Amino acid sequence: MLAGAVLVAGLGIALGVVATGGSGGGSSAQAVEMQPVSASGQEPFTDSVANGSAPASASPSGSTSAAGSAQSPTAGSPSASGGTVNGGQPGLYGGTREVASCDVPKLSAYLAADTDKARAWAGVEGIDSSQINGYLNGLTPVVLRQDTRVTNHGYENGQATPYQAVLQSGTAVLVDNQGVPRVRCACGNPLTPPSGTGGTYTGTAWSSFHPDGVVTVQPAPAPVNQIVLVDQATGRQFDRPVGGTGGTDGSASPGASGSGSSGSQSGTGKPSGASSAPSSGASSAPASGGGSGSPGHSGSSGSVGSPGGGGAGSGSGGASGNGSSAGSAGAPGGASQPAAPGTP
Repeated sequence: MLAGAVLVAGLGIALGVVATGGSGGGSSAQAVEMQPVSASGQEPFTDSVANGSAPASASPSGSTSAAGSAQSPTAGSPSASGGTVNGGQPGLYGGTREVASCDVPKLSAYLAADTDKARAWAGVEGIDSSQINGYLNGLTPVVLRQDTRVTNHGYENGQATPYQAVLQSGTAVLVDNQGVPRVRCACGNPLTPPSGTGGTYTGTAWSSFHPDGVVTVQPAPAPVNQIVLVDQATGRQFDRPVGGTGGTDGSASPGASGSGSSGSQSGTGKPSGASSAPSSGASSAPASGGGSGSPGHSGSSGSVGSPGGGGAGSGSGGASGNGSSAGSAGAPGGASQPAAPGTP
């Protein structure tokens, strides 16, 4: 019996099927298709409208240069651990400055040429088929920086066919103004948030895949005006206005949250499950040269006080991404000074 069980498990691995410990195991567990960056997947709505492939620098745990040398983790980059992440988190997505990862006009033209597909596609997104072009032009092309769970939708017999999927890090998608993936560019398929958790992963896993590293994107608390992306070639952040396709990209403001939203669900500005700086109100190390939040967040400069003030300027990244000055008064630049000795 034991030998038979080992043989079955070995066959499952050889076929490239990876099972998780999701609820309702066995035959009741839902299938989750693993979709590599350029794979078309089940019953694609259109041909690929992705512009090129993602460089190796899309790693979530740290950027990699075009030559492949490891760099320090990028400001605002997500952790390699999975869980629920906030769609407004700066650095959650990547891209290339002044280059769109998805050809929106081509996708719009594909759908306009087939009224049945257009009707099915629009139904998934909750709009009328006549609104598709305007809807697409309000989405923003980005590149995933972590393996991401979604509900994908293929097209078969005039209907959209939903199924659970994990999109590989590096996949080109279009996100809405709350940072939620809405279109997979390699197949034109509409996307919605995932249904449930766990399940049985089907297909062949890519080398970096691990079930614990898969994230689910939660909508930002409020619509955002711009998305802070990480350049895949340089590892530096830049701003892309919502609906922009690269021509209006700009340098990220120093310490800007870029989204006007809070960080992750935990309020730390990092995906759930990742270690983070203390939230606002917690004590932190004294700041030098002005209190500052973590890279990708803004920190307020230290207060300028009279010599002898005992306050220590400190910055901590709260949910809003703004550092706060602690201590009543510090020396210029937020550096604390020892109190003046009293008269004997």
